[in-house]
Amino acid sequence: MPDSNITKLALANSLKRLMVQKSFDEISVSNIADGCSLTRQSFYYHFKDKYDLMNWIYYTETTRIMISNDASEFWTDNLKDLCYYMQQNKIFYQNALNTTGQNSFPEYLREYIMDISISAIERILNTEAEWKNWEFTVSFFATAFVAFIVRWSNNGMNEDPAVFLKDMRSLFDGSIQREIAKKQKKVSPSHPETPLKSP
Repeated sequence: MPDSNITKLALANSLKRLMVQKSFDEISVSNIADGCSLTRQSFYYHFKDKYDLMNWIYYTETTRIMISNDASEFWTDNLKDLCYYMQQNKIFYQNALNTTGQNSFPEYLREYIMDISISAIERILNTEAEWKNWEFTVSFFATAFVAFIVRWSNNGMNEDPAVFLKDMRSLFDGSIQREIAKKQKKVSPSHPETPLKSP
């Protein structure tokens, strides 16, 4: 493993240990560096700030989970596996889910859910989906999925995520089927236009 990654992992593990003892807001860069016997200079060589480090942790840890079930029949399997992983690393991900703003974990999660939602729609359509036709639906459900995951986290991550994800998937799939039927009806009206007569 390159030295750069070894240093990043040392800083990441230091942050995770600190987050068992205090909230993310209470942790300073000095705390993180001291926790793995590195200097602040070493920290800033690899990361802009503690938020950048947190982003690196969740991106590094979750990417392999998010791509592991690409061929699965149920697109929410990736989310279910991710939630199980978050349960195993509860304290860090509870903090990550409650850290908001640009490039935050909830925003990253929302973007990911939007991507897999579009893929799910394309699987149903058996063709490429035009973003402009599905932007509202996909954005709405991605926001709803993240809200449920945050609520689940704030309630202690005790509920089996498979339960609420199954319910959310049923709502999503039902809505998509209705939207497809509605769009097809517009394309193929039951009363075709009367052809124009020659002058």
